[in-house]
Amino acid sequence: MYRITAKMVLISALCVLAMALAATSAFAQAGGRAEAAFKDIKVLQGTAADQLIPTMQFFEASLGVTCNHCHAADRAANTPIKETARQMISMVKAINRDNFKGAKTVTCNTCHRGATDPEANPALATANYKPWTPDSPNGAPNLPPVPGPAASQLIDNYLKTFGGEAGLAKIQSRVVKYSATNSIGIVANMEMVSKGDNSLSITHADGGDAIVGHAGNSAWQRAPNGATRDAREDEFDGLRLQDPLYVATHLKSLITNMETRRVRLNDQDAYQLRGMAFGRVPVRLFFNPKSGNLLRLVYLLPNVVGQNVVRIDYSDFRNVQGAAFPFAWVIARPLGYQTVKVESVQQNVPLEDSRFAKPTARAGGQ
Repeated sequence: MYRITAKMVLISALCVLAMALAATSAFAQAGGRAEAAFKDIKVLQGTAADQLIPTMQFFEASLGVTCNHCHAADRAANTPIKETARQMISMVKAINRDNFKGAKTVTCNTCHRGATDPEANPALATANYKPWTPDSPNGAPNLPPVPGPAASQLIDNYLKTFGGEAGLAKIQSRVVKYSATNSIGIVANMEMVSKGDNSLSITHADGGDAIVGHAGNSAWQRAPNGATRDAREDEFDGLRLQDPLYVATHLKSLITNMETRRVRLNDQDAYQLRGMAFGRVPVRLFFNPKSGNLLRLVYLLPNVVGQNVVRIDYSDFRNVQGAAFPFAWVIARPLGYQTVKVESVQQNVPLEDSRFAKPTARAGGQ
């Protein structure tokens, strides 16, 4: 048992490969297969190239490591550690195939929980230890969910925070300027620019702006040095879901298979709307029953072995030209945590459509 779990630590080796390539040449084009875009791909051959980096990020978060935990300077070089990692990937696939009908039920996080060495033995008792009883929280049966109002009613109540559909239709564009501070105190000055089906997420940096943008069904990413590539599917999905104006404008058609529940959120009552965004991304939206404000958005981006979770909490709602807008956000991911302070919100700002088009890489970019 110890030999198996120790080897599972090494599943992060493939994370090293893709993340390292991402740092050097991986403004690789989206689409195609992983083995065509990256080197030394074996057990993940046939995986979409778009899925490789999110999968490696999932490994990284599950084990609490970075790429250098397993990889040397030559990322493409094969090593015994990488071979063991491939064995662990195959093992997890086999467990799910043989026991869970292929569903991604068991992942590296099942055992590791953010540690390089999974705990094979139960944790030692502390001074707070209490013997288990049938009434213990981890022994109580799951109660049937309590349905909330109809999904259409929740959506209509949410749209009232924009002045109803008529008020929302009047918002032709929006520019949000904000600062995002991560858990170690690094501050990024950012902008979210929206117009119709187009949007930009801009991070201002000394060496130039990093931009993720989309115009209609085309998404792209530009690095501060001017290197430009097509955005991966998960980046495209995240860009749209993190834009409150896009979510509100498209909510009625954005989510399918909707169901509602009454839940508790931060010690207050809330209504949860669950469904599938873009036909592939599980989402959960939490609304204030009285005001209709969107309090929390959770979305799960699928990868080869599991799902990368993103949670956004909204608060400090203020009136901006008749629409409620949150001036404080908390964005939590497995590999990052940011607190957002909105500095200004401008609506119906003139924006040229050409601003959202994929830029041409400038001299010095790739």
